[in-house]
Amino acid sequence: MLRAIDRVSLFVGTLAGWAYFAIALMLGYEVVMRYVFIAPTIWAEELSRLFLVWATFGGAALLVHRRQHISITLVTDLLPPEARRWQEVFALLFIAALALVVVKDGGGIALNSFERGRTTGSMLDLPAWWGQASLPACFLLLAVQALLEAARVALAPPRQDGEGGLPSPRHPGH
Repeated sequence: MLRAIDRVSLFVGTLAGWAYFAIALMLGYEVVMRYVFIAPTIWAEELSRLFLVWATFGGAALLVHRRQHISITLVTDLLPPEARRWQEVFALLFIAALALVVVKDGGGIALNSFERGRTTGSMLDLPAWWGQASLPACFLLLAVQALLEAARVALAPPRQDGEGGLPSPRHPGH
């Protein structure tokens, strides 16, 4: 079960990376069509914005799993290993709690847009919930991954190299 969550985070994170690639292609195509052929599209900007929202939030769980989020360690590097371990557990639990708030509130917003049939109001006029659904979907995965990582850090045996029980920041739990 735990590895399945890791695999889902890896899959969604990989999709996020490919979404950024697709965004570059769409916007590159739009620039050529608009400025070379004087024939702008009605879809490239809005679809790239939709992809951007999903890609940005979709990669968050993988970044937590790999410990690749930006972090400031000026104070935590001064802590003894066991204190660093529990500081990291607390930080991961805090991420999970905040993510669950976003799931609750973001889910309500997306559901409301779905029920009311709201659209983006642009020329493409996509359903608004398509982008809004990224919040509850991606933040739920983030919350689950953060809880899993907190458990990994809390339950990891003390390491022999003097770093306490902290797993490797790039490959936790491995």
